[in-house]
Order: sequence, then structure tokens, then C-alpha cells
Amino acid sequence: MTYSLKDLAWLLKKLEDYGLKGVIVGSTVIGLALGLKRFEGDVDIFVIEPSPLVYEDFYREIAEKEGWELGYTGLGTPRFVAVTPSGAEVTVEFYENIFDYYVPQGIIERSSEKVLGGVTLRFIRPEDYVVLKARAAREGDVEDLRTIAGQVRAGRLRLDRRLIKEALGMMPEEEQGFIRNKLREVGIL
Repeated sequence: MTYSLKDLAWLLKKLEDYGLKGVIVGSTVIGLALGLKRFEGDVDIFVIEPSPLVYEDFYREIAEKEGWELGYTGLGTPRFVAVTPSGAEVTVEFYENIFDYYVPQGIIERSSEKVLGGVTLRFIRPEDYVVLKARAAREGDVEDLRTIAGQVRAGRLRLDRRLIKEALGMMPEEEQGFIRNKLREVGIL
């Protein structure tokens, strides 16, 4: 199901009202950079606080109060299927640095903000997103990167190579060569 920018803002405001602090880190970042008004797929949030692993009850209570379905991601962190006032169902997945899921603190600190209807949306930069995608390098991630490279070639999306290289420098040193090569392979570098 698709959801609107207004649905996204409502959902993030609702989570903020409960005290959740986080940054959008998933494909929604690219949709925002493209100026889309409608989105597909889930919303991935890197949680600053409270920890989705340590304070799982916090997330369970939100789901119960709101009547939202509660599930879990492949990493064992909470996932909601939230229903917005428009009736849109939005899957929200909550992450933190766990196992091989890693977002450097520098990427979180330099995240962007956009105010929409009085709600501040906080999200990582598209340049940081492509570096994280290249690091994951699953088959679907590589396809997503090729699609993003196509958007750049078509002039619909701009990526700053300097910011990509900065993000690359924030990754563990032993992974930088792999990530750089993956970004070259898909045509982003």
C-alpha cells in the first residue's frame, strides 16, 4: 500500500509524541530527495532513543495503545504496521547498531531536516544512504543502487561525490574498498 507525505509526517509526529527519537535511514530518504508526495514500502528508522532492543516494552505499549500490529524485523527489533488517519497502512521498522547492521554516528549527526506541517522529519542524506546500501550489498540493494544511479544519470537526483567519499571514510577501514568498488560497479562513483 502507498502512503502520502502527510501520512509520513503524521506517523513521525505520533512517534515523537511518545518520546521516540530517530532518523529515517531507508529508501524513504531517496523519495524525499526526489520530492515524491507518495511512497511505497516501509519506513526504516534508526533509533536514537529508546533502544528498540533494551526497551521493547516501550514499543509494545505504543502498538497496543494505537491498535497497531506489532512484529519483528529480521534482526529481532520491533516493527509496526501503523494505520494513519487517511487509512493508509505504513510498516515502520526500528533499528540500532546490532550485528552487521551499522550506521556510523557521523552519518546520524549530519542528517538533514525538513519541516512539514509543523513536524520535523529527520533523515540521512542520500549520499549516506547509497554508502549504507553498498555496504549491505544484498541482491536487492544492488538493484536499488542501479535504480538510483539511473535517477542520477537522468538528472532527477543529485548526489555529491564529496559527501559520498566522506561517508565512505566513516565506515570501518577494512570495508571501504568493498563499498567503493560496489559503488563503482553500479555507476554511482
